[in-house]
Amino acid sequence: MSERTLLQRKPYAPIVVERDGILIYYLPVESGFVSYHFEFQISEDHFHVLRDDEERYYFLFSALHHPFQLAATRLSDAEVNEYFDLVLFGDRALVENFLTEKDRESNGAISNLVRILCERDQKEMMAGNWFRSMF
Repeated sequence: MSERTLLQRKPYAPIVVERDGILIYYLPVESGFVSYHFEFQISEDHFHVLRDDEERYYFLFSALHHPFQLAATRLSDAEVNEYFDLVLFGDRALVENFLTEKDRESNGAISNLVRILCERDQKEMMAGNWFRSMF
C-alpha cells in the first residue's frame, strides 16, 4: 500500500492523501480527551475545491467535526456525501444558510471552530455571513 499526502494545512486539520490511487479525506476529531479519525473517499473535484478554496476547506471541516464528536450524532455515508457536495459545490447563499442552520443546531460549535482556525468574527457567522470575500 502506497500513500502520499496531497493536502495538509494546519495541525489537527484534515488532510487529503492518495492511497493506491484513491483520494482519501482524513478527518481528525477531538472529543473531550479522546481523539478519533475518520476517512472518506473523495473525488478529484472534491480535492480541487479543498485545495483551492481555503474557506470551504475549513467550513467543511467544522461542519463535519461537530456531528462526529459523538457516536450518537455521527452522519451516515449519504449525509457525509451531502455535506461534501453542498459545502464544496453549493452557491454561497446555500452554503451560508446550511452552515447557519447547522451552527444553531450545534449551539455555535461550527462557527466557533471556524473562528479559532481562521481568526474570524463569530458573530458575523452566527448572523449568516460566512464567506470573507464577496465577488
